[in-house]
Amino acid sequence: MEKPPREHPYCKPKLKKDMKKVSIITALVLAALTVMAARAQQSKPALARATSATVFLQGAELTRTASLNLKKGTNEVTIEGLSSDIDQNSLRINIGGGVVVSAHEYSIDYLSSARAPVARLKMLSDSIFIYREQLARIDADIKINTAMQGYLETGIAKNVSGSEAGLAIDELRGAMDYYKAKSEEIHISGHKLALRRLAVNATLTRLNNQLKEESGGGDKTSGVLRLNLTAPSAGAFPVTIVYYTPSAGWTPYYDINASASDSPVTVTAPSRLNQTTGLDWTNVRLTLSTASPSSGKVAPLFQTWFLRERPAYTPMPAPRAAQNSISYEMADMSEMSVDEIVVPPGVVSRAPLTGAAPEPAPTIYDYVSTVAGALNVTYNIDLPYTIPGNGKEQTIDLVTKETPADYKYYCAPRLDGATYLIAEISNWEELELLSAPAGITYDGTYIGETYIDASSTQEKLALTLGTDKRVSVTRELAREFNAPRAVGSSTEQTFTYRITVRNSQTRPVQMVLKDQYPTSTDKSITVTLDTKNTTPWTANREDRTEGGRGAKLHPFLHGEISSRHAVEFIKTSSANRVGQA
Repeated sequence: MEKPPREHPYCKPKLKKDMKKVSIITALVLAALTVMAARAQQSKPALARATSATVFLQGAELTRTASLNLKKGTNEVTIEGLSSDIDQNSLRINIGGGVVVSAHEYSIDYLSSARAPVARLKMLSDSIFIYREQLARIDADIKINTAMQGYLETGIAKNVSGSEAGLAIDELRGAMDYYKAKSEEIHISGHKLALRRLAVNATLTRLNNQLKEESGGGDKTSGVLRLNLTAPSAGAFPVTIVYYTPSAGWTPYYDINASASDSPVTVTAPSRLNQTTGLDWTNVRLTLSTASPSSGKVAPLFQTWFLRERPAYTPMPAPRAAQNSISYEMADMSEMSVDEIVVPPGVVSRAPLTGAAPEPAPTIYDYVSTVAGALNVTYNIDLPYTIPGNGKEQTIDLVTKETPADYKYYCAPRLDGATYLIAEISNWEELELLSAPAGITYDGTYIGETYIDASSTQEKLALTLGTDKRVSVTRELAREFNAPRAVGSSTEQTFTYRITVRNSQTRPVQMVLKDQYPTSTDKSITVTLDTKNTTPWTANREDRTEGGRGAKLHPFLHGEISSRHAVEFIKTSSANRVGQA
């Protein structure tokens, strides 16, 4: 039996030494991989998702949440998905479970949109790239055709004039036929290329417009938050991030609907909301507030008031009348003929119509609660909304209210001969309106847009519902009372105006008339209202020398009132200085 070969004495220690090295290297590699995996897991950014937003008239307070996987001890984490335009002083971070935030850093990631494009936008961008490539190829073909035409003309010219003896008839005919065929081919190809270029350009324009429409003006960058945290134990911890961004806001708007002149007015308050953060708010709970946290206003303090001489005051043209500036009182006109104008004892306020109604279906108003605070009003909407970050305006109905109104026909014939139907709303402050545009609809027809000034101090809100030609008003100067007469060293001239009103409707209407007499800024001219010959007016405005009258006008009847004033001036002056408007 043969014996196994004898092992060399130096082989065994060397083999053991090599195996030891391999074990150490393997252990180091495994440790390195474990550390790298742990760091990769720890450094993987968390995405913060929007859960709720309180939108102010300018700006919004946004709440985002995320889940962080932390190890026990010190952690460095990154949170993405924040707005790129935030007020860092408003940033608040809340982590439960005893986790301590030792430091935080906010920065902007300008590559976020390149890493995560929206599918629809990517499709549009890819289509635009393909059509631009087609356009470039068409332009190259057009350029080649132009060059070929030039080479053809140059070659034919050299061929025809190159020989001293000239070309034979057959050769010349062949050259001309060749030139004609090739030129026709090049021109037809150029025409087709031009048509293709127009079609591609039109498609590119539509794609670019659609991309602009869907991407909007929102910023495509996003904010990144880096946190240094100390966790008492390993596990998943929720984090809530609250911050203010100026890249959002809402504007109030009102829809005012009056179905008839004996029905209440319905006021609907839709809001127009938009945000341009570049990040969509998906399924968020919305709260709209009338507050403006970014205004930064401070209560004013008095400073010393100095008086100085300044140039004489030059009156400016009167501003356009506000909606609720028609002020007047009802007059007692019992002394007038019943056949002309009959006046009720007062204004009759019409209450909302009552009666049995079917059970209404649920609407958005069932999910909106209004909270009136000391400084602002908030509307809490108990429905999830998705607001795109590209600045597209979203309309959300907030509240609808019904209020009684008094309907009257109004005319100021000196300014406008048309008769306007006015709806007056008393106690309109109870509607809690904001200064905003309002669209008016009467009897199912859109009348137009007006503006509600919530800062007005008028007792009633007057809304113009349109004109009615069935109630006509004329104002004319009575010439027989217009002759001037001498009064000592002065001349007096009297102006009398007759205002005639006619109701061609089949029902009585409440009528309000307004007229005005002039005033003088010249000491040599005196204007006096002749109260004896003027139909009694009410609610005279001395600053505007105007007066108004309210009355009830019966069907198919007319009434007449008069306005008379006297102008006295020195004989060297002229009544034309006053005018007869």
